[in-house]
Amino acid sequence: METAITTCRLCLVRCGMTVNIEDGKVTRLVGDKNHPLSKGYLCIKGKATLDITNSPKRVIYPQRRVGERGSGQWQRVSWDEALDDIATRLNKIIEEDGARAVSVQALPPKDYFAYDIFCAVIGSPTFFKHDSHQCFTPQLMADTLTFGNLLTYPAYTSVLDSDVIMLWGVNLSETNGSKHQRVLDAQRKGAKTIVVDPRPTQSAKESDLWLRVRPGADAALALGMINVIISERLYDEAFIEEWTIGFDALKLRAAEYTPERAAELCWVPAADIVKAARMFATAGASAMYTFIGATMGGNSIASLRLMGFLPALTGKIDLPGNNGFLPPTGVRMPGYYASSLGIDDNRDFSDQLSADRLPLLAGPNAITTPYPHPRQVIDAILTGKPYPVRALWTDCNPVVGLEDTCQTIKAMKKLDLLIVSDLFESPTAALADYILPLTTHLESDAITEYAGINIVTARPKLVEPRGEARDEAEPVLEVLQRMGYGDDLPITNNRDLLDYRLAPLGMNFDQFTALGTYSTPNEPLKHHQGKLRKDGKRGFGTPSHKIEFTSGTLKKFGIDPLPDYVESPYSPLRRPEIAADYPSILISGTRTREYYSTLGIEIPRLRKRRPFPGLEMAPATATEYGLVEGDWVSIEAPTSKRSIKRQVSLLEGMDPRVVNAEGLWYMPGKEDLIEAVLEVSANVLTPLTDEVDPVCGGSIARCLLCRIQKIETPPEAMGTW
Repeated sequence: METAITTCRLCLVRCGMTVNIEDGKVTRLVGDKNHPLSKGYLCIKGKATLDITNSPKRVIYPQRRVGERGSGQWQRVSWDEALDDIATRLNKIIEEDGARAVSVQALPPKDYFAYDIFCAVIGSPTFFKHDSHQCFTPQLMADTLTFGNLLTYPAYTSVLDSDVIMLWGVNLSETNGSKHQRVLDAQRKGAKTIVVDPRPTQSAKESDLWLRVRPGADAALALGMINVIISERLYDEAFIEEWTIGFDALKLRAAEYTPERAAELCWVPAADIVKAARMFATAGASAMYTFIGATMGGNSIASLRLMGFLPALTGKIDLPGNNGFLPPTGVRMPGYYASSLGIDDNRDFSDQLSADRLPLLAGPNAITTPYPHPRQVIDAILTGKPYPVRALWTDCNPVVGLEDTCQTIKAMKKLDLLIVSDLFESPTAALADYILPLTTHLESDAITEYAGINIVTARPKLVEPRGEARDEAEPVLEVLQRMGYGDDLPITNNRDLLDYRLAPLGMNFDQFTALGTYSTPNEPLKHHQGKLRKDGKRGFGTPSHKIEFTSGTLKKFGIDPLPDYVESPYSPLRRPEIAADYPSILISGTRTREYYSTLGIEIPRLRKRRPFPGLEMAPATATEYGLVEGDWVSIEAPTSKRSIKRQVSLLEGMDPRVVNAEGLWYMPGKEDLIEAVLEVSANVLTPLTDEVDPVCGGSIARCLLCRIQKIETPPEAMGTW
């Protein structure tokens, strides 16, 4: 029996795994106790790795559509047939409408570096990242505006040194399990935690102080806390004087948000706002971490910046136990991490979609890697304006993952060429021209990167792929060569690509696998040592070289340089006339540990644990509507002509005015996967808008209004799941 070490690839956390192999087959897998982050933890998805790898529903041969889009009629073809046809059709589109008519959509945890190379080589700026407006990118943009680099992402590499940890809009137990374990370690050592979340999450239940914020009102709560810190002089005056700009303006704005006023806006008691501010500001070491929860409230960049001001005011930036900057590993990283690909880039970003409307998100003036807002991509597909987008190659599931489901489906159907690389026939794949089968993390060599953390780990191939599944980079690189771009490539296959990425470290993939983990040494107070600026001088990576409470970049583009609270477009405070007919605030987009972007929803072991899409509500809300646990309801919102169906889940501690439809669901029991989405997906109700945030366009997926009604008969096919 052979024992090997690898990492999971079923979510962004990428926990370590110890795997037993006999006769070329995996017989057992458990968490790797020596992994620097997960330390033996492995969630239920990771434990279901073999179920996913060996699933009879998995796509393991290239499939070409032979019927109408969505008809489920496929023909197995060879890789040569598929890649030759794809290359020919892509070249025809480029000849007729230019490279910008070809789009790519790819995201971690998939192995997607090759898609960056694909866009750079053919010269297409249309990298369609369907969450560019409401996930990691807004957080990176906000931190870059304030600090010049990422600071508030949940890295958790030094929480054992923290006295107070604030978790704001990040649900660790469900979405970042191994990081949840590291916070528990810190709590056992004596750290106090503050959790900001509308829902009574596991982390909220374990916290010393839970702030049950109204969805979409995070900025008001942050301003209330800033008011307390400034008015009670709990900030570091010497640090503010030396290392920041705009403090006087912040002081004036925060003065408008007394704890009492903030409490009215965000539904957190004034006394708790004061308590949280004092806990955080007076602790010896305090860290504030946030993520997706705060990026879907409309006013996301301002909200995220205000949260980042809290650690800035303490003056303990980049010290153990506090928020800090972790150095990059030096490995060539995907553009998602605002990194250079290390090759000639043939893209012209001057006319990239969204560059005119959102110049700090897209185009040559983008704060981080330029990505168009998905609203503009969908519109370009549907209308051909400002220029046509006719092809999409994706490893994601935008039909489920992107807001405005109906328009997204319409756009996918209109494409001349849709290629989906995936493990299963997802609803998006059901509309594709080709489904290309991918390897699982047991079947492929890869470099496992960790956003915001200064480590990379090796993920070596442990077993042979099922059927004809291939490493994700292989078909991308082969298509480029068949299109005639071979001479522009520094690599020809996946192993070459891995060696190319590792070259800056002076090692190849075999050497990296023997090493297992590479970590860049960290050191404190890098702004004192010139480690944050390209010119090597003291300071931060902002234009002023200081922490910017008032952003010169935003001012230059006519945006308020100082963040403020802005009410969400659909809220009981801003639209009371709508709230009269739609009395509940609807959160969507949350997820559970069983599924990641619907991956796992076809697996019986996981579906048995979570068989139906839920609507969480307080017992008092259920009583008001005559509901009990397990009942089915329809949900309507003023943003959609359609309704969706959900099963009632009672949650003690939930505000009776708020309900939560967990995100990214479809009904795998239905033959028609598009109807399977339309019946239950929360994004059917969520608008895809680029008008709620002046910097990134924004999303309001977690602060809608809705009304619910009991359904006497469960939806068709529920019993067959």
